[in-house]
Amino acid sequence: MNRAITIILCLISVFLYANPLMAQLESNPFAVYEMTTENNNFVGARAAGMGGAQIAAGDDGSTIWYNPALLCRIRRIELSGGLSHQRFFNNTTFDGVNANQAQLNNTRLSSVWGVFPVPVEQGGLSFALAANRIKSFDRIFRFEDKTGWLENPDGYGIGGGEDDKGGLWVYSGGMGIELSRHTAVGIALDLYGGHDNYSYIEEESTDSSSSSLRGELKDSYTGYSARVGLAFSKNPNFHFGATIKFPTSITVEQNEWPDYGKYKYTLPFSFGVGSMVVIRDLLITGDVYYTDYTQLEYSSGVDLTDANSDVKRYYKDVITWHAGVEYFIPSWGFTMRAGYARDPIPYTYFPIDNELDVLTAGFGFLLDKTLKLDFAVNLMDWTRQDPGFRGIGTIEKYEAQRAFLGITYRI
Repeated sequence: MNRAITIILCLISVFLYANPLMAQLESNPFAVYEMTTENNNFVGARAAGMGGAQIAAGDDGSTIWYNPALLCRIRRIELSGGLSHQRFFNNTTFDGVNANQAQLNNTRLSSVWGVFPVPVEQGGLSFALAANRIKSFDRIFRFEDKTGWLENPDGYGIGGGEDDKGGLWVYSGGMGIELSRHTAVGIALDLYGGHDNYSYIEEESTDSSSSSLRGELKDSYTGYSARVGLAFSKNPNFHFGATIKFPTSITVEQNEWPDYGKYKYTLPFSFGVGSMVVIRDLLITGDVYYTDYTQLEYSSGVDLTDANSDVKRYYKDVITWHAGVEYFIPSWGFTMRAGYARDPIPYTYFPIDNELDVLTAGFGFLLDKTLKLDFAVNLMDWTRQDPGFRGIGTIEKYEAQRAFLGITYRI
């Protein structure tokens, strides 16, 4: 949900409930709520099984996203594609009433890439092209003042909800090259594209009358950015990596018939470091990312003074943690994986009771010398409050179950 949507909902709330929120909304925190600051999606089934910890551990084409310097480790042509399946759940408490659980399922293409090594006399040099779904906007939200009222609106009651369907893709071209025996660098150039189809409904009924309010909004996203990466390995058992993601320019085009709008903002730098330790057939890895979202900056389409001031008020800097393990059984050609990630939400207007935690597990299996199958599952949950919703507030618990399937062919 973006600022146009939330402004509409605020006006709805004000109209229905006099105006108890006006004092809170003078600075309009919803005007700077951007979905691209959260809703992260792991890239690649191997990474999804290891908590996304790939800055030092990447060994397939997904490294164009995590650390392009590691592309030079890939010495054979690699072609890969992947699917993801998600089950999304919402349980909301509104005015002390627990709404029935809402659920949204979807299956989507999640990644396609190709890696092309270049023969060199020493070291490694590889180029890559990729398309990866890095953000999932799919979401469902339901509230009601009587449990089950939305399914059976009998007598007086109030209920409604929101639905988001969409995501953000990044289309990347990059390369990794070994500068020396121990050091490699890489670069990737990114183009962004995506959409979000948002709809909302509010129903109110009394013994003598009823009302219904519905709306839709479609957002289209485009943008561009770049990333650089470093990989260092003094010996085969210890590896270090670092990445810098440059500011990302995002343009949003909004369509709510018959109106049209367009605005632009820039996401800030993001810095990441990671390390990997190898003990025989066991790999242990961890990454840390830092992003200061108070530096998100609007450049057109809005009141720049107010919006950029509100960014500093309603966003914070975040540290994201990723950890993973992988154990390879050579005689079976089978790899077991597990991981954990904590991905804090930077938007502070909604108090977070439980930060976004992700538990991951997966496996890889060599079908033959050229073909590999990877599978992963992610379990995640978080809880937030909306203290101003309809003048009453909500407690919203979200859960998601994601499964990733990838097929990789190496020539």
